[in-house]
Amino acid sequence: MLTPSLNRHLKLLICICLMSAHQFVIGCSFLFSSILLAKLKEPTSTIKITPEDGSWIASLPVLICPIGLLILGILADKIGRRRALQIGYIPIAISWLVFAYSESLKSIIMARFILGTAFGSGSCVYLYVGEVAPTKYRPLYLSLVTIFVGLGMTSVCVISMFFEWRTVSLILFVFSTVNCSAMFLVPESYVWLRANGRTREAAAAEAWLGIEPAAAIAVPVPAPVTALAVNGDEHMGAAADGAGGPESVAYWRRFTGPTVWKPTAVTTLFFICQQGSGFYLLLFYSVDVLNSFRVQWDGITVTAFLSLARLLGSVVYSLLHHVHRKTLVMVSGGGMGLALATIIVYMHLYDDMVDPPYGEVLIVAFVVYVFFALLAMLPMPWTICGEVFPMSVKGVMGGIVQAFGYELMFLIIKVYPSLVMTFGVKCIWSVFTIFCFLSALFGAFILPETKGKSLNDILVSFESRKKSMKNNLP
Repeated sequence: MLTPSLNRHLKLLICICLMSAHQFVIGCSFLFSSILLAKLKEPTSTIKITPEDGSWIASLPVLICPIGLLILGILADKIGRRRALQIGYIPIAISWLVFAYSESLKSIIMARFILGTAFGSGSCVYLYVGEVAPTKYRPLYLSLVTIFVGLGMTSVCVISMFFEWRTVSLILFVFSTVNCSAMFLVPESYVWLRANGRTREAAAAEAWLGIEPAAAIAVPVPAPVTALAVNGDEHMGAAADGAGGPESVAYWRRFTGPTVWKPTAVTTLFFICQQGSGFYLLLFYSVDVLNSFRVQWDGITVTAFLSLARLLGSVVYSLLHHVHRKTLVMVSGGGMGLALATIIVYMHLYDDMVDPPYGEVLIVAFVVYVFFALLAMLPMPWTICGEVFPMSVKGVMGGIVQAFGYELMFLIIKVYPSLVMTFGVKCIWSVFTIFCFLSALFGAFILPETKGKSLNDILVSFESRKKSMKNNLP
């Protein structure tokens, strides 16, 4: 017989896993481009591509992504997190079907374009988890999303060793369709329901999850007008504070307060650090990057090891849910920087050798780099967007900030081949090394601590000092 607490967490785990299955597909999408490019560059490929074509295949979804991200962000606020995610599944499934029957470069470009419209729909997952997970266990549940991304990357790499890329696409089409249908088993976020005045549905969702309705808990919270989330010890509920109604404040003024522009500035800077670390280039151009550094093993084989390192890093990240976020960012950025510094030093030492010794050093360093990236620098900029914005603008602002992250990602992915040809691979990755160490400093001195804090506490920390003192007066 399950205890009420265990039963509650079991149901919550099932819901979050069903939602996070979307990120499994996204993880497959990330690594699929690298595998696809490697296959298209083979002499036996029936579809011929140029380096310019390859850069567009890799970067196009990231370019298109912000359009769908903003639309889904608005939909997430209007119709709910779960339904918005289901809508995001539609172009994903269509893109895999187009891939499965592609016979030309145009059809591949079309499939990547369609995929890009829903590339950022995972923001709905982070919003959902950030809202329904108990404050104490929120980092743990958010880390599960990252594990699903790692599982997707590892799985698509393994599947590609046995099946042709068109067959892999067909498998992912079936998986996406099943996942979309499974969403009907997941209750909507009770935080979103209650914030939108749908108290009866919110109470039903809370009852199914075994959570005491927020309305029945007398917790006096002198919250600022933008703080909508109220957390108990073992649950997270929502309290309407007037910011959600047009009678209290004009809609546009919601975006001008410190609880909006301050987290926007922090998350934007976090994305700059993330993209400057170079991780996504290794993700999208893994085989090309490894060849540029003259890694002696087969590129796809090493990519499989990197995927395993990513999965292991995701698991360790979930086990470190009790560690402060600032500490994780410092360790992650510092570890990535040391790994890249090792690679750069190795390249300088053996630059003139045709067959340099100790080639395993490069492989180990890249594996360490990927592992440390998963401890914070890869997942945290995306997850923190679901934690730091007020409920009334969370979907929109999360979409805007993540759209910026994707556009920055597109820019780096698109120009990377040209930068390497102009400045050389050592110079470019030396810059990435510097960014990794700067990211560690960002975690130490700028990033706000969110671990163990309710959404209301996080929002209060962004209030101006004068307003915070006024709100705390008896």
